[in-house]
Amino acid sequence: MLHILNKPPHSDAAVQMLNALSNGDSVVLIEDGVQAALYPEWQGWAANTASFFLLAEDAISRGVHSVATSHGLPLIEMDGFIRLTEQNEKIISWY
Repeated sequence: MLHILNKPPHSDAAVQMLNALSNGDSVVLIEDGVQAALYPEWQGWAANTASFFLLAEDAISRGVHSVATSHGLPLIEMDGFIRLTEQNEKIISWY
């Protein structure tokens, strides 16, 4: 399953998403979700059950791209995001 989060990492939507993750899920952090790069202690980074990605263009527009890069966080371009949507039969947006 692909999860798309557009809210900050400490929002109710983010907490609900983390509770709903299953083994093998993917998560794309978009819009304000990319603020998670500013919180290395965020519970999502420790979730071993899912793969997390930050949408690069949103990280750039919100000024966290260099932080994400320096922390080795996985950034994904729009074409990679599209591929993830094609690969996952089920997609849920958290907002």
